[in-house]
Amino acid sequence: MKSTMIIGAVVVAALGVTAVGAAAKEGGKMRHHRGHMLNFEQLDTNADGFVTPEELAAQAQARFDAMDADKDGGLTLEELKAHAEANGKDRMVKGAERMFSRKDANGDGTLSPEEMMPSTERQAKMLGKFDTDGDGKISIAEYEAVTADRQSKRAAHKAEMFKKLDTNGDGTISQEEWDAAKEARGSKVRGADAQSN
Repeated sequence: MKSTMIIGAVVVAALGVTAVGAAAKEGGKMRHHRGHMLNFEQLDTNADGFVTPEELAAQAQARFDAMDADKDGGLTLEELKAHAEANGKDRMVKGAERMFSRKDANGDGTLSPEEMMPSTERQAKMLGKFDTDGDGKISIAEYEAVTADRQSKRAAHKAEMFKKLDTNGDGTISQEEWDAAKEARGSKVRGADAQSN
């Protein structure tokens, strides 16, 4: 059970979502953010064919350390924003303050590695996706199955979105179709804003 919790605690940070993105996704914000997915060889540092809790913890710590510009062991709001900007994550920059205030449990103005960890529920969900045989480690077959499933779902989503935009079904999205979709989206957003006021 302990190794399961250790894997769960670091799997999000090490397997496909930056610590900032993982924390932001917890609150249901930035649902469309896609973090960098490390390949299996980068995670399996001893090349034994399995990713262990220790390897995941080391990878998560390395990612945290990369964001910790002043190397003081904590992340400030400015460091989170700078990291997001440097990596072209404009949506993360916009939501950083809200995420930061939600994650800074002790209110000290700095996020520790522990505060950046995803919730226990999210940890269990991610662990269940990768460690399908429940042995406390992730095999290359388990990793590849999850990766293939993610790619398939993304491709299906893109195809669905294209079909919605291509309203005349000619296989291309014209400027008129694009503009109509933007206008329709703007109307929905303005309607939602009016209802919330």
